[in-house]
Amino acid sequence: MIRTNTLRLLTASALVMSLSACVSVTSAPAGPYKVGAATVTLGHEWSDVSAIMYARPAKVRLLSMDGPLLNRLYVTDGLAPGEFMVKPMAKERPTPTYRAGMAPTELVEFVTDSVAALEYQRVETDNLRPAKVGSADGLRFDLKAKTKEGLDISGAAQVAEVGGKLYVVLYIAPSEHYFAAELPEVETVLGSVKVG
Repeated sequence: MIRTNTLRLLTASALVMSLSACVSVTSAPAGPYKVGAATVTLGHEWSDVSAIMYARPAKVRLLSMDGPLLNRLYVTDGLAPGEFMVKPMAKERPTPTYRAGMAPTELVEFVTDSVAALEYQRVETDNLRPAKVGSADGLRFDLKAKTKEGLDISGAAQVAEVGGKLYVVLYIAPSEHYFAAELPEVETVLGSVKVG
């Protein structure tokens, strides 16, 4: 019995390792970066770490400069009603879903609740302001949160509803050093979002 369980464990481990070898980080070079109908302009090369991140739906791309624990840039294709930015890890813990026609405060809550679903705590917003996404009206805002370990996190987000779908660009990083280090690049990315 012990030998059978050990053999099953070794087989499962070998399968997991072989599948993880198929997943890789790819380059997101400077210039236009397309995610479905959305395009942003990257000022310099990022790493596309989408393939290695759990809780990421297919319509969400995840980029990083220094690794996903140090900075994350989420870019979504248009989320249709009923879709989410963060996959639920369990039925008992649903994540927020987009609904067409959400009020501006609900769009902000959708993003902050999605950040909380990534296990950040005490997510707060500040500096809500209008933004343009191509010819569409959108919203920009700043975020503050903490990790479970107590590390301060800062963020910048932009949302816009276009054609009944929600487009989100979200940058989060530790407040000390990493957030400010990439903020000029992120401001450029947020200002470059186009849909269509």
